[in-house]
Amino acid sequence: MPIHQIPSSVFLPQPPPLWYVTDGKRSVGPIVTGQLVRHVEHGQVPDYCHVRVMRGSWRAVAAVREVAAFNSRVGLLPTAAPALGTVELLHELARIRDEDEFFHDMTQSAMLTTSAECAMLHCFERSVRSMITRCVIGPMPKDRLGHPLPKSDLLVAAARLGRPVIGPPYGPTEDALAMRFASSQSGVGAVAMIPISLGSSRSFMLELARPGHAFRRADLQKVERVVQRTLRLRGN
Repeated sequence: MPIHQIPSSVFLPQPPPLWYVTDGKRSVGPIVTGQLVRHVEHGQVPDYCHVRVMRGSWRAVAAVREVAAFNSRVGLLPTAAPALGTVELLHELARIRDEDEFFHDMTQSAMLTTSAECAMLHCFERSVRSMITRCVIGPMPKDRLGHPLPKSDLLVAAARLGRPVIGPPYGPTEDALAMRFASSQSGVGAVAMIPISLGSSRSFMLELARPGHAFRRADLQKVERVVQRTLRLRGN
């Protein structure tokens, strides 16, 4: 059986954030996020403390995403729902025979992982040599479905370079992506486009939007890995 290597991520590696903690009288640090959460868990960083990253501004410790996630788990029963990325779920998705249903379920799984409100999946079709919109999910019009993206599209240009697009902050390419979701029900606060390439066989663009804060980089990387593996499983 041939071994298909998963391509490297389109997301450039970033060093983990380093935190400084203050109780108003003295400051300690730097510490990594995992240490910060453990100190909160053991009561060593009370909720009245403030934190900041290097060269950042002070904020309440509860405003740190990982601390808020830890606090929200306290007293909750563990869920039995399967996590996106498990081997069973990957194979379940890959076994779907109908291509439209497969694209829909794969995109919907990506939405659940990232808490996106809306999503689109575009696939490069050799017959027309263009990116065709194959899936639109969420409270927004479906009029793009089945139509090609212009070859001058800024997102298509970014995908060809293997460059993901994430906003905020916003520039011309991020604005173009936000405009795709401008008619969504709750508006656009954050957008992301992940280019997926399977070598010379096929390429895809997964676009996500939601009204809240920016997408977590780790969630986008997880979606990228799962989509790559699912598409390769289906191809085999």
